[in-house]
Amino acid sequence: MEPKRVLRSFWQLKNVAQIAGLQGLALLLISVSAGFAAMAAGVRGCPPRPEYNSYYLWLLAVVGVGALFLSLFYIFFPRVWMQTISKELALAPTDVNIPFFSTHPLYVFLDALFFIPAIALFESGRIESLCQFNGQRVMGWTILILAFFFPAFRIFSWYVLKRRIEAMLMNKPWRPVIWSYLVALPLIGLLTYFYMDLTVLSRLRVPVVNSETLSSGINYHPEFEGKIVRVQGKLIRGIEKCRPNGKDTETRDFPFATVILDLGASNGQVIVQATSPGQVKTLAVEAENKMGKDFEAFGRLTKLPNPEKSMICGMEKEDFKSPEGIALLEIEMP
Repeated sequence: MEPKRVLRSFWQLKNVAQIAGLQGLALLLISVSAGFAAMAAGVRGCPPRPEYNSYYLWLLAVVGVGALFLSLFYIFFPRVWMQTISKELALAPTDVNIPFFSTHPLYVFLDALFFIPAIALFESGRIESLCQFNGQRVMGWTILILAFFFPAFRIFSWYVLKRRIEAMLMNKPWRPVIWSYLVALPLIGLLTYFYMDLTVLSRLRVPVVNSETLSSGINYHPEFEGKIVRVQGKLIRGIEKCRPNGKDTETRDFPFATVILDLGASNGQVIVQATSPGQVKTLAVEAENKMGKDFEAFGRLTKLPNPEKSMICGMEKEDFKSPEGIALLEIEMP
């Protein structure tokens, strides 16, 4: 293979980036806006979160739909783009003009690159049942559906609707596609791995505290103290919201809130505490309509009574002398 032809195909990555960039932008923005919309409307029996219905959602949706329209436009109405490569880059005596097609069946291999982050996002939301992950769940479903839609629409337009230019039948742009794999595949793979490691895998790695792992209560399990865990229990007291004494009397946002979980006979109870307005809203959503039902939360676990944790929202009338021990879970994501 001539080095000149290899270099010319390499510099066509600019055109590949134009095609893949529009698709990637559409996939990301539409899926994120769909996740926000799901949180705002409330799905899977979870109450709506009106704060997610903001100008930010609509801005993402409009830009995402615009990118989607342009991506489909260049597939349904094929174009030949002429790319000029300077003679220095092309290793030629003069500048080189190379045609590049806006669509081709070989581009399904470009579309396939998006399956890597799409599957990762799909898995990151699918494995969680908490309401706070509904946005990730819907985002994962949306990006996975769009990732399948693009190659299907490309093949359908090319072979069924015959939306192509005759020159495309003769010149197959396989070299830029190979270059895109050499450049983009390692990058996408690494970014996807780091995303999964920081989100999904980090949640799966934390210890699970429930009726089985906390047998006989927190007093017999010092291995959980001070660590971020996933607590699973029955909700026995609904949310109690608090403000510091004499402060924030006019605001509607509560900075503190708690619920109480029971982990079964002889296993004690866990107080789940939110310590910021955002956490309070999320805790209220998770606790709604779940009295007496399974409830879970992430956070840092400590044993009570604890002199450093003396101010606990809504606990003035609670009995801290349980023989099995009472634990405090301060909400914190791994």
